[in-house]
Amino acid sequence: DGLVLNRFASSDRKTKETSISVHLAFNGGLSSTSTLTSTTPIRIDTGVQTLNDFYTTLAKEANISLHVQCKGDTWVDDHHTTEDVSIAIGKAINASLGTKAGLNRMWCSSAKVGDSHVEVVMDLSNRPCLTHDLALCGTSYSSSSSSSSKNNGQEEQEEEYQHEYVGDMSIEMFDHVLESLVMNSLMTVHIVQHSAGNNVMDTVLASAMAFGRALKFCAAVDPRRAGKTASSKGTLSA
Repeated sequence: DGLVLNRFASSDRKTKETSISVHLAFNGGLSSTSTLTSTTPIRIDTGVQTLNDFYTTLAKEANISLHVQCKGDTWVDDHHTTEDVSIAIGKAINASLGTKAGLNRMWCSSAKVGDSHVEVVMDLSNRPCLTHDLALCGTSYSSSSSSSSKNNGQEEQEEEYQHEYVGDMSIEMFDHVLESLVMNSLMTVHIVQHSAGNNVMDTVLASAMAFGRALKFCAAVDPRRAGKTASSKGTLSA
């Protein structure tokens, strides 16, 4: 029980571009030295709402207590914030799991949001690799204004914006979010999109749900292993 209840880590990252603080605990576990509390197990403020929604969804599905505070140069763009937050969270996940001895290590989960159906195959391998075939195109939302009230130039600008952004995050940065998260948590992750609609936000949230569900069971303790590492080598560090 102690292994389950006391898996927590903190990760701070400060550069000229961002200042980030992450506190994370698996299975809702709480650290007396962290800011995590049972009344607010998830509190994420990155300055990018789509990024907040992605990690809030992931944390809920993974049964993780997660606090993230970021001050980044979002007045420039969202690149540094989205990438650096994911680096910090990935490092905290890896640190909290320690040697990964006794864990299931591997799992596969799927999730549906709207018309988007995403499957995640995960291995806490210590050999980071990410592959995906996510359809990161389409429109992130529809405008409430009628087309008759706009000229052609406005319509073209709005269509271009909708194809470049998912909510308030540029679509290209979602690749960086996934890559930074996977590489720094030392996982092997394959993401397969079985179906996709026109709303990229559905794809983002379905990915978060499937990722979180897979992580929950990968990180679960398998009592049959009696604390041994799920590897014929007996270790994941070699």
